[in-house]
Amino acid sequence: MNVETQSSLYKKFKELLDKLKNKEKPSVVFALHELNCDDTKQFFQATTELILSGINFVIAKQIDKRVWQIIKKQIDIEFNSISPDVDEEIKSFYELRVNFLKSVIKNLTQQNQLGDLNNDNEFRQFLANLYCYAGELHEHLGRRLEKMNKQPKDNYKFADLFYNKAISIYPFQGKYYFLIATLMRQFQDTFNAACCLQKAHFAQIPYNCKENMNEVFEINRTHYNDWARHIKPASELDRDTYLRAFMVYLIRFNTIVFTKIGFEELPQLANMFQHLQEYFKIVKTNVHSDHKQQYQLLLKVIMMTNFGLHHCLNTFQLKTVQDIKDNDLVRESIKYVYGLYVNSLDFILKYLLQNSMKNLDQVPPVTFLQLVIPIIYYLYDQPLICTYLLSEFPSLNDKLAQIFLYSRQNLYQVENQSNDLFQFQSQLNEQFHTFLFPFEVPLVGFICYTHVLQTFKQQSSIYKDEDSQTSIILFYVCEQIIQQLHGIEIQGAKEPKWEEDIPKESIKKLIIIDGMNVAMRYGQEQSQVAKFCSQGLKCALEFWVKKGHEVMIILPDFCFNESEINKKKESNKNNINKLPDDVKLLLEMKNKGYAYGVPSWNYDDSYMIQFAREKGGLILTNDRYNDHIRALESNIVERERLKEWIRNNCMSYTFLQNQLVPNPDQLKRI
Repeated sequence: MNVETQSSLYKKFKELLDKLKNKEKPSVVFALHELNCDDTKQFFQATTELILSGINFVIAKQIDKRVWQIIKKQIDIEFNSISPDVDEEIKSFYELRVNFLKSVIKNLTQQNQLGDLNNDNEFRQFLANLYCYAGELHEHLGRRLEKMNKQPKDNYKFADLFYNKAISIYPFQGKYYFLIATLMRQFQDTFNAACCLQKAHFAQIPYNCKENMNEVFEINRTHYNDWARHIKPASELDRDTYLRAFMVYLIRFNTIVFTKIGFEELPQLANMFQHLQEYFKIVKTNVHSDHKQQYQLLLKVIMMTNFGLHHCLNTFQLKTVQDIKDNDLVRESIKYVYGLYVNSLDFILKYLLQNSMKNLDQVPPVTFLQLVIPIIYYLYDQPLICTYLLSEFPSLNDKLAQIFLYSRQNLYQVENQSNDLFQFQSQLNEQFHTFLFPFEVPLVGFICYTHVLQTFKQQSSIYKDEDSQTSIILFYVCEQIIQQLHGIEIQGAKEPKWEEDIPKESIKKLIIIDGMNVAMRYGQEQSQVAKFCSQGLKCALEFWVKKGHEVMIILPDFCFNESEINKKKESNKNNINKLPDDVKLLLEMKNKGYAYGVPSWNYDDSYMIQFAREKGGLILTNDRYNDHIRALESNIVERERLKEWIRNNCMSYTFLQNQLVPNPDQLKRI
């Protein structure tokens, strides 16, 4: 549409807008058709044409605010007046406005793509506002009917649907969460009201609702006191009651954190975990048709916990672990967070292990693994808290390490079906940084996850492929993020506490590849001359990774430095065959966490031997390390120990048709 036509439409829009704004307020007693007059209908028509003419959405956003001001003014007049109109006329009043919004929404979605899910997407924000206005109209109609002592029918339900649609399109706007919270309060749903109010408060575009939060907190305080007086023993409650009891405690915790009143109660809140544990026991052993709802509830619990912790950290501006130890409120709050985290992770592990043994098509085991994401993303973004939690509570480290091992094992199974390990991993890495996945979308829009998502995501496109690929990415993300957590200890992690009816799985041994030895052997097999061939390391790596082992390739530092290699080529041409032929491939393996360098000027094999002995690993090498054995001539006892260790923990090998073939007798023992 040309500029002249747009200008004409905008002029018409302004004229009708001013006409409606200047229209006198109707008398106290009036007919609804006065508000449904031709001026209103013409205004809606002109607005629709203007918006659909292709105007810039920055301008459109200003237009939608003016339109809503007119609609809101008319609603207030209608709602607060004494009108003789019958139900049908009231319904007609609201239908005119809802249908106008629906028409604009329908046409816009047909003409435009939503685009990336980010704060700067003007179209998403504009479209979400339209859905929000439609929700508010339905909510107002519901209240209007209640005012007339009539049932609101499905209007509140429709309002909730429109608000949630607005959130799904543009989750950065706190107002949308606040509107849902007002609905939840109307239905006496204190937990969801508190959850939505906190989301409104912590949204990237926050909504000022502190007073509303305090009101909900006060309502819950009464519930909490009643519950504490009359609560039954945990063994006498059903599944949903366990969870409701825990939620009452949870909101009480957040009340203390936000208001800083009642700090002395924090130690008493430990009772809540009895109810959470009992709830987890039931969910773990019984597959329910409402598992998705259970997942959503637990996600809200974890999010609310992180909100409370985030509020604590922002309030006190802590910079060191000692600051945490010196602050009673923060220290006790973190203890609560640990309780929630470790119980949730324990449930996730046991659920995964039990249900992976069964053919449960209706409940994929990874359903609850998604709950790990809001925990590990927040810990990744808060290294101080992560360090404190993992050092003070080793069991949390163990649970996270077990999730890591579970995810890695599942990735290995998928990798075994791939022809090219590096291409497979590169594709996963590219997808992870390019797309937002379903398990990440609930975190979008909140200030405590803004930085970490910006760190990981080069784009914000929502992934819409098959569920199976989403599960693979979930394993990949758990593996990648957990091993990067500040202070995490993966090596030597305790095995999961499997249920008695589930057979134990053995954790695969660490394989340390003697990089120089293996690369030179592969080159010799290829050309009958011993020379460094990087492809041999890739073959060896893929062999062990596909068998589910953790693998480390040890090389001197210069192998990863192109300029150093070139200098060595010029200065010592006699040893040119010992220099890497493909530095790019070596760097790729290093960047993926498989290859490691040791000081070039001191490259002997003592690093590998010492590390393998400490970690219980095996060394892939044809070197018998006689130099090390001879160096211990004066210490007969230690020399014999080393000889015995080398005999049992160094695995010889060869290459046949470009494939690694380890010593079959030694291979049987691992």
